[in-house]
Amino acid sequence: MSRGVRLGLVLAVLVTAGGVVLWQQSPDRSIAPSEVNQREELEADQALVRVDVAEEESPEEVISPSEPVNLSAMWSELNRIALEKLAAGDLEGAISDLEQCVEEEPNEPVFSANLAEALARLARSLQESGENSLEPSILLLERAMELAPERGELARLLSRWKATAATEEDFWTDETAHFLVSYDGGRSDVMKYGYYQLESMLEIAYDDFGVALNHYPVGHGDPKIRVVLYRRDEFTEITGIGHWAGGVFDGVVRIPLGDFETQKAQLELVLRHEVLHAFVRSLGGKEVPAWLNEGLAQWFEEPSAGRRESRVKAARAKLKGRTSLFPLETLQGTLATWKDESDISFGYAQSLALVDHLSRWYGEPVLIEMVRGCKKGVSSADSFALRTGLDLESILQDLAQSL
Repeated sequence: MSRGVRLGLVLAVLVTAGGVVLWQQSPDRSIAPSEVNQREELEADQALVRVDVAEEESPEEVISPSEPVNLSAMWSELNRIALEKLAAGDLEGAISDLEQCVEEEPNEPVFSANLAEALARLARSLQESGENSLEPSILLLERAMELAPERGELARLLSRWKATAATEEDFWTDETAHFLVSYDGGRSDVMKYGYYQLESMLEIAYDDFGVALNHYPVGHGDPKIRVVLYRRDEFTEITGIGHWAGGVFDGVVRIPLGDFETQKAQLELVLRHEVLHAFVRSLGGKEVPAWLNEGLAQWFEEPSAGRRESRVKAARAKLKGRTSLFPLETLQGTLATWKDESDISFGYAQSLALVDHLSRWYGEPVLIEMVRGCKKGVSSADSFALRTGLDLESILQDLAQSL
């Protein structure tokens, strides 16, 4: 099959979405950051902390809509139109236009670079949607690499996706009402003992979060949420994250699991945490600030109100050890690239304590509206101000005074 025909077949089945979130252990314990794989990620000392991880070197780089010189005005204009489509999120349309430009002017680097970027974005968005198969994304990224072989971050992403596909090639997939659960079919601990308990954990979490957030992703048109269980060495190879990581959400919930029976209590917490991130993605898109996203994941992770209260108390106790709280602007993006381990732990404690504080004084509906607003392009601070008439930073000061 020719490359053009292959790509045409791939484009016929594409969908879009976004992001990456990591479960580690509790924010009241110290962690030590280190360099891992493509990104600066966090390595914990024995215990885990919940972390919202930066997306590995994303292929979504900013493109300047430069006009190639000395070329037909027709192709220059089509390149400009394609970039407008790319900015608007019409990835398939942009690719179609840019393929024409490259076919007519194969030696023009601007056209090739722009097409490589569009293909990479489409490959990435397909995986972030939770699509079950990696093959279409791999084909798209291979084509992008042909056009832009100098882009090392794409080569690393392609290598990881190929390793993932090889690992999952013979995985068994069970389907529940709202999840697709994949794992090595040779795992007797899951096949014989764990499957029904695992299904129960996931579906209870789905119902709990659906009621709490008044949102059911699968019922609103999203695909079923993919959950993949790996052996620890497989998880480390695929994600580049060490033994300290409890799970990752990158459009797919990815969990390392040793023995089901001995780890099922921790597994339930990890699953709830990562599934909550999937709900937040569906409800608020990719622009939900880290403090709100991670604070909610920690807050809803515990199914027991008593244990949730204990975790909040531990977070508040940690905040008392600092002279001041972080401005919310500092906690907008991921904390994964932070260097100071005490700052990282403090940042997660502050996120949990602030979400709890907002819920106690203004109610959960305000938190939910802040998440929903992000998908509409309204910041969490603006959503809060519209609902309460108050400045969100002033609430942070209220939290500080209440400690």
